[in-house]
Amino acid sequence: MTLPASPCANAVARHFEPEKFQVYAQSELLAAPLWTQGICFLPECGQHFVPRRPWQIYCSTACERAGTAELRKWGHRLALSALIWRMGKYEQDDDAVRDLTRAARRHVTHVQSAWLADRQARAAALQRAPAP
Repeated sequence: MTLPASPCANAVARHFEPEKFQVYAQSELLAAPLWTQGICFLPECGQHFVPRRPWQIYCSTACERAGTAELRKWGHRLALSALIWRMGKYEQDDDAVRDLTRAARRHVTHVQSAWLADRQARAAALQRAPAP
């Protein structure tokens, strides 16, 4: 599996910066939000807060940093398999590439499930914790 060479070998390199999911799926997130506005999205926090911006999902800078670290941690686990899945998605002839693509797809699904279970366990632990 290799990506085709660029047709413009001497062209200036493009720097593609994909937009954040919150921007890409803004209308969909408005219709089916993944978080409750005014409740910190970090599962182990879950504090009520008054958002300073309509898009704010964390109650503090510390929670935002912890959330970014969580995204980075799980994103590193998903990145290679997500790329391999996409690279081999339309392979029709090479059985080895098709097997690798299926393994990558299974890995992505497994990691997604593990991440969701981790978040749910952290949120449940917060709810079970005695009030201070």
